[in-house]
Amino acid sequence: MIKVYLDWNVMSGMKNNHFRELNEIILNKDKFLLLYSTSHIGDIFSSIKNHSEEEQKIVREDLDYITYLTDDLCLINNSKDVVLDHYQPGKLLDDRISEAPLFEDFSLDNLFSSIEEDNPMFGIVNSIKNMISSIPLDSAFKEAFENPESAAMLDKMFPGLKEDKTMNGFFKSFGKMFHNMNETEDYKDLRNMVQQIGVNSGHFNEHKNPFEVIEKAYKKTGIENFEPDKYFEKGKNAPEWFDEITNEYIKLDMHGFKADKVKVTEKEKNTFSNTTEDASHSAFASICEFYITNDDKNYHKTKAVFQKLGIYTIVLKPNEFIQYYNSFLNINNFDDHFISIIDEMNRVENFQEQKYQNGENFGLVNFTSQYFFNFFNKILIPNPEVNEALFILGKESPSKSYIISQQELEAMLKLFSDKLGLDVNGKSYYELGEIKSDEDWFGRNWKTNLGQISLKRLNGWFQMYFYPLSNKN
Repeated sequence: MIKVYLDWNVMSGMKNNHFRELNEIILNKDKFLLLYSTSHIGDIFSSIKNHSEEEQKIVREDLDYITYLTDDLCLINNSKDVVLDHYQPGKLLDDRISEAPLFEDFSLDNLFSSIEEDNPMFGIVNSIKNMISSIPLDSAFKEAFENPESAAMLDKMFPGLKEDKTMNGFFKSFGKMFHNMNETEDYKDLRNMVQQIGVNSGHFNEHKNPFEVIEKAYKKTGIENFEPDKYFEKGKNAPEWFDEITNEYIKLDMHGFKADKVKVTEKEKNTFSNTTEDASHSAFASICEFYITNDDKNYHKTKAVFQKLGIYTIVLKPNEFIQYYNSFLNINNFDDHFISIIDEMNRVENFQEQKYQNGENFGLVNFTSQYFFNFFNKILIPNPEVNEALFILGKESPSKSYIISQQELEAMLKLFSDKLGLDVNGKSYYELGEIKSDEDWFGRNWKTNLGQISLKRLNGWFQMYFYPLSNKN
């Protein structure tokens, strides 16, 4: 199966009978594995305004549609890694709603409020709270408030901190900043401050790398480059690779590249939270082969970030995905997949030499636009002196962090087993638990009238080997 991540705007459009051709293609659950994430839940949460009966009905329909598309397969950031498992969207939304008050007040009083007075630990905890509250902030903060230029910016970013330059004041101020950034138009002011470096939306065009434009602007003024890592810590609340994607995404938006709309009215609310959710969508999508979004700003920012970080997830708009499907993915039965492999092998100009570290030629390799048997996207024609196989198929990861799910393996093995039946060891479909995470897997071996087909996993990599009859009996 081919993993596809749909942005919420695409999911919502499909639910409302838009993108009909995409809908017909993408609902082929033998070929495509659709995933959702907690960022989809964040999108739905941000749409809740008045909790009216009509609004609740729409929310329930949205949640049910996510289940319909994804069978509740959800990507979740557990702060250490991103995991894939079954989660009910409604339960995740309930959790999001119940946790919302925790983000409205970051004061130390609120953070320690879970310890009741009759708790034996209350006295100790209260003493710790009072001790932390009275700790003065670093002298650098005080100096910054004495400088008129930096004081104006700090006062805007950390309201109230100037009057209480202690840890207690900082926590209260941070809570206000968090609220203002996500509930008001304050992000617009922060973005304007950042762009005073001399770069904004007018400095970008399709022929320029946006990150190079930003870097040149900083070099021109001699000011240290704005690095989101200094303000949005990596690896604390998410895997480092996840933070790297979201930080680079936010960096582009802050400097005006395809910047998001920031506007709060009675009818709409577009704040910093919209940008951070979109950044998270891009990070979650990097685990999949395809990311389909109909948001033009998200589309361009994601493509730029993926290019910079060497992520090969293919970012497409719905119409582009349809074109890609018709060109490369519209193959469904076993025989046609096999024929497409032979056709690809005949395009020798697409292949490059692959060598061992010692310089020995291993063969010719091609990273294809196709997904043979809805799984493999790399084909290797080995040097006959090194390996007797006519060809070897491999699975190339789109990014450093990658998940191969049980559903993908089940679907791939089913395609082979339905065509070839039992293998030489009497096995066919995937058996639960047969693949151990830290072991090689010598999965299936079929002898056919054309040759031997072997599926295995070696050193963590899934591969298919085909040995012609003349080479392997």
